[in-house]
Amino acid sequence: MEQTYLRWLPNRPQPRVVRYGTTALLVGLCFVLFAALHERNGIIGFYLMLPAIFAASVMFDRGSGIFAVVLSCLLLYLALRHTGSIALPAELVLPFVIFGVMALGLAVVSEAFRTAWEHATIAERQKDLLLSELGHRTQNNLAMVISVLSLQARSKTSPETRAALANAVARVQAIASAHQHFQPVRQNGSVEMRLYLEELCRHLGDSLRDVRPIAIKVESDAVHLPTEQAVPIGLITNELVTNAFKHAFPDDRSGTVRVILKKTTTSLVLAIEDNGVGCPTDRQEHIGSRLIRLLAEQLEAKLTYEDAGPGCRVRVEFIPRYAVA
Repeated sequence: MEQTYLRWLPNRPQPRVVRYGTTALLVGLCFVLFAALHERNGIIGFYLMLPAIFAASVMFDRGSGIFAVVLSCLLLYLALRHTGSIALPAELVLPFVIFGVMALGLAVVSEAFRTAWEHATIAERQKDLLLSELGHRTQNNLAMVISVLSLQARSKTSPETRAALANAVARVQAIASAHQHFQPVRQNGSVEMRLYLEELCRHLGDSLRDVRPIAIKVESDAVHLPTEQAVPIGLITNELVTNAFKHAFPDDRSGTVRVILKKTTTSLVLAIEDNGVGCPTDRQEHIGSRLIRLLAEQLEAKLTYEDAGPGCRVRVEFIPRYAVA
């Protein structure tokens, strides 16, 4: 927003003829308005000259603002003095002096405002560049970790070891996908959740369909979350979808797993549901379920298991940090 407004202003410095010519035009327009109001209603509207002073200072520099002050005072003096006299009416001397002091202060402050605005915009651009660079390096590092774990898994003969390494790869992939969709500039440093969940589930489907012929469907509102919330959501989704693939459809049954992220009035609800055999009655806490519980606690979320009739539904309800778009 700040950069957009700054683009409307001329670059600095401008040639002297441009600065002073434009300043004189602005002062002239304001003076015409002042003269029309004074002639019609007799109102002494000194304040009508202030927009020209402010605009000249912000558009160009302090010198242009001071020039606008001097020119405004000269025009007002010529318009308000008695014919044939060099003095202003006594009742206008103090208001005229006050106007001159205030106008001079406005010129100085307005030019400083433009300078501070430019410095803030430059700092914002540098911050966005650093965030983008950090995100890119993080993605590269996570991709290297995924490659190393994948190579390690292929070198092992133990099914249990290979399965554990495959689970680790999926969890790291969930974190990497969040950083891939991290948008520091366009979405105020957030992750677009619909694209993130779709890509995450696509990776899961490609890796797990060899185990079960199961479809994954993603339904998400237009939601943007900071990475500190997006990553736990991705990891929870990874664990619950993987569990559904492995346990909800025994005997090579086909089925569907739905990943839903919906907005309510005050919260967001993540629901992972399947049409399989239903929630286990004697659910025990293993590594995956313990990870889900800890991630839900990190989000300060309410975690519930429900009968989906048929199948099982797990709901994670939490308060988003950022406004949902």
